[in-house]
Formats: sequence, C-alpha cells, structure tokens
Amino acid sequence: MRYSRVTTAIVIGLLVAIVNVGSVKADHGRYLYIQTNDIREGQNAVLGYTRNDDGTLTPLAGNPFFTGGTGINNDTHGKLGPNDNDTPLVVSSDGKRLFTVNCHSNTIAVFDISHDGSLKHVPGSPFSSHGIGPNSLSVNGHTLLVSNRNGDYHQADDLRGRSEGSYCSFFIEENGSLRFVSKIDVKDGHKPLQVHFSQINPALAFGDDFQVDADFDGDGKRSFLAGKEPSVKGQLHVFQIGHGSRLTEKARMEVAETNKQFKYKGMADVPTMPLGLWTHPSQPLLYVGFVTRNELGVFHYTKEGDLHFRGAVPISGQDICWVLPNHSGTRLYAVNNLPRPDLGQKAATVTTYDISGDHAEKPIEIGVLEVPMPGGTFINNRNFEQPDSTAFQCALDPEGKFFYVICQRINQTDENKGTEGNILHTFRIDEMGLPQPAHSRHLGPDGVYYRCRPQGVATVNR
Repeated sequence: MRYSRVTTAIVIGLLVAIVNVGSVKADHGRYLYIQTNDIREGQNAVLGYTRNDDGTLTPLAGNPFFTGGTGINNDTHGKLGPNDNDTPLVVSSDGKRLFTVNCHSNTIAVFDISHDGSLKHVPGSPFSSHGIGPNSLSVNGHTLLVSNRNGDYHQADDLRGRSEGSYCSFFIEENGSLRFVSKIDVKDGHKPLQVHFSQINPALAFGDDFQVDADFDGDGKRSFLAGKEPSVKGQLHVFQIGHGSRLTEKARMEVAETNKQFKYKGMADVPTMPLGLWTHPSQPLLYVGFVTRNELGVFHYTKEGDLHFRGAVPISGQDICWVLPNHSGTRLYAVNNLPRPDLGQKAATVTTYDISGDHAEKPIEIGVLEVPMPGGTFINNRNFEQPDSTAFQCALDPEGKFFYVICQRINQTDENKGTEGNILHTFRIDEMGLPQPAHSRHLGPDGVYYRCRPQGVATVNR
C-alpha cells in the first residue's frame, strides 16, 4: 500500500510538472503580427506568426483574424502619401492587446492576445477613429493615440475639403473598449502620418504631417491630384497628454531647412519634409527622417515639450521614411524606400547608425544593405523608374536579435501583371548591431491578396 501511494504521488508530481512546463512554454510564446490591409469590403485582417529561433516564421493556426473593416486602396503608380505612415498596428507594453486600423472604414480594431497568440475582439470592436483614414497608433497605459490622415482617394469628398486630418486620443477601458476623449484637427490640407509617445515621458507625444499633391509627370489621370493647386509641405507636432487621456497641442513647427542644394528625386525646390519619427529609449531625443533631403534629423525636447533642432546627418539611401532605435539605445535603423542609382543601389535599403554615447545626438552611419526584392520596375508618378516592391514599416523583436521589414507591391494599376511584391523580410542582427539577410516570406500564400499593400509589423512575447 505504501509503494502504491508513493507511486501515485510520483505520477501526480510528474503530471503537475508536465502541465507546468506546458504553461511556461505557452507563457513565453514569441509572436509577430502584420496587417493585410485588404481592400475588399470587410476583409481586412491581422496575420499572426510564431517567431522561431532561426528567424523563420510559422503562421498561427487561427489566421486570418478579421478586423471588421476594410483597408486603403492606393491603386496608383506609386503615388506618394496614402500609404506613407508608421505604426498602423501596435501592441500594448504588457503584450496583452493588439490595436490596428481599418483605414477605409475609419475604424480601429482592438484584440485581446491569448497565450497561444490567437486574437479575439474586445467588446465593441471595431471602434470609430473619429476621423477619416486612421493610419497610425501609439499606446501607453490606458491611452491610445490615433492619427487620421484623410488621404484616401476612395473617400474623395473628405479628401478634397469636407474633412480635415486629425489627431485623437482614447481612454482604454479595463475590458479593452475605447472611449473617445479628444481631437485636434490639422488645418490647411496637412496630412498626418504618424503619432508617437515619448519612450521616457508618457506625458508627451509627437506627430508629423506629410502632404504631396502635385502633377509631376504632367498626366493628371496618373497623378490623382486631390486639390486644385499643387502643394508639397510638412510639419511636426508636440502633444501633451493630461488627465483622463486628454490630448492638447504644445507646439507645431516646420522642419528646419538643411541641405537646400539637394534636389529631391523628381521634385525640385521642395521644402524639408518629415517622414518617420521615433524617440530615443533613454534620452530626450527625437529622430526624424528628412525624406526630401536624404538626412536624419535630431531634436532635443524638454520635459515640458519644448523641441529644439540639434542638426541633421546624411544617409546613403533614397527616401528615408522609417526610423527605429534599438532597445538599448546603441543603434538606429532607417528604412529607405527607394534605391540610389548614383551609389549603385538596385532596391530599397536599410541604414544602420551608431547612436551610442555621444553619437546619440550626432549619429554615425556604420552600414547599409539592400532589401531583397523580386520582380521588375515601373515608371512611377514622379516619372522615374522604381522597383515593383519597396520597403515600408519595420520592427525589432524584444530580444533585439532580429529586424523585420515589410515590403509592398507598389504599382497597383492594371499594367502590373505580376502578383509578387508583398513580402516580409527577416534580418539577423550581428555582433556589431548590423542587420544581415536571414529569410524572406512571400505573403500571398499566407492570404494577402496581391492587390493589397500589407502594412504594420509588431512583435510580442507572451
């Protein structure tokens, strides 16, 4: 009888251990999410993947997770503007919730993230974005910030004057539901493209606007002019977040003119314009891509939100659009949307800067690599040749071992007979902090319709 009891105890102990091991494994699941940005009515969705040790991705069994809305249809020859955004999909800092936009439906979907990586809508999801064309999100604690671009050519009346672009704030209830709090309209045709919480001061956030509305190639049918007069402009915003998630504007400013001799490709005599911004993880510094100057701008900000320009450094890429420092604040990665033929480049590039120590305010470029691209080229709206597929948003994994870049099939007109171009690239970060090509995953077999331009990439450990 004693032997039987001991044996029973051992068996029970083993079963408990097995259950606990399973629980630990589930608690440490490593996932990655992207948005399909599906243009078919009500078919927009999030795709989830397990991140494997070698950098490969395994689709989650529950894919796709429908967002309850529709993505933005930028069916042009690479028109600047509509898809120029960052963070259209974000995850809360505790890894328990995912937020993403339905740009054409003007809504925000909110999901609970299960331990197995699967997603489930919170009560009431999706929610109105209280604007036209939501395109960027930033979350901190109980506050969600949203930028509404109002740049959807398939919501033409709003684009051409009925509505403004805007920045909004929402309070996140305990069950994940969103409660609208405040809104700041952006006047004079400016188009918001990103909103971003300071990583060291949750009472501050930043935004940037980018508007390009000009008939570069002389063919109005291809240029899709939204207004009556050509307009190219941009600006920065400093926001304060107060009690109850209320958003107020501290300041807005034009970007300082730096390299006036630089002639932006296909666009002469244009101002310095911001596209892509991110704060340093431990210092009061804001990095901004100066897309029309091929430079990285550096700003210092005070705890009250006063923004001071520190200078700009050159970049060996064309169209710096997205910037992302690593978690330790030693490297900054910049994604350049187009190649520079003068440097022998054939595709979009990723530039690496050293921002350690004193280089935080004066970044030093230490590497550049081309993003693998399939397919051919086409003549875009600026009347020059570009690749069929180019790089957009990016993300790092929580461990800082891998860097991810999502690429979009750019030419969405009928002349493009190819179906490739929507790809998720994985780069391994080496001992010098430089990304090296590891894997490329074509997204068509995962359910991304080739007429769409997938967007957003976020990682989480559960």
